[in-house]
Amino acid sequence: MPSLSIDEREQQNPKSIIFLHASGSSSQMWRHHVAVLEQDFHCILVDLPGHGASHNIEWTNFDDVVEMIVAIINSKAHGKPHLVGLSLGGSLILKLLEKHSSLIDKVIVDGASPQPIKGYLKIIAIVYLMSFLKNTKFVANFLTKMMQEDGAPVQDVQRFVADFQRAERRSFRRAMSQANLLRLDLQFDNPAFFVSGGKEAETIHDWHRRLAQKNVRSEYAYYPDKGHAWLFSDVDTHIQLLHYFFQNAAFPEKMKGL
Repeated sequence: MPSLSIDEREQQNPKSIIFLHASGSSSQMWRHHVAVLEQDFHCILVDLPGHGASHNIEWTNFDDVVEMIVAIINSKAHGKPHLVGLSLGGSLILKLLEKHSSLIDKVIVDGASPQPIKGYLKIIAIVYLMSFLKNTKFVANFLTKMMQEDGAPVQDVQRFVADFQRAERRSFRRAMSQANLLRLDLQFDNPAFFVSGGKEAETIHDWHRRLAQKNVRSEYAYYPDKGHAWLFSDVDTHIQLLHYFFQNAAFPEKMKGL
């Protein structure tokens, strides 16, 4: 099994956080988080198969990728690590909770559902189309407009578009399609925080509520008036969420409980 590319920071810190990025992105989407959190944590940023510095590694299926992440946990993490994931990264954390919950500590799952959301077949069709057009100016302009309308800074938009264009077509298509087809039966007692944008699919909100209510050490919230990738437009609030859940800091003022 191939080894994924990782970026490790501050290995001397006793507690590890593993960051798992969104589909079409790379580990560099977490650079703002790490600049703050590396003061207190050993940070491990993972490039998933077909993405970033792992773009030459083929995405096969969720089970294989989960085992790649388990290999990183076993070889690099200090004890049981915290995990943070957006979208595809969040889906992988849900799969890790299903199969390997004993290996991990607290988790933050952003914008991911353990079951298909309403309209998932349409989403998969769009993913297939975008995978063939992903390096065109049309898609670059579409992504730029969508992210800037949601308030993402220009530099972060440019980084995401560059990562998206670098991602390997088939791996991107497989990863996104499989994430939208997940059907997980979750039984775990890890502290988990489920978060989403207020404009996301109601299915995601509903599953976050249900998962948190099954587990007394879990919580759920949303960011009002934003969509799936809200953290790009307010990274400071997302960092505050990590401080809150991992370090018992104040709850982010801009977030609302479901």
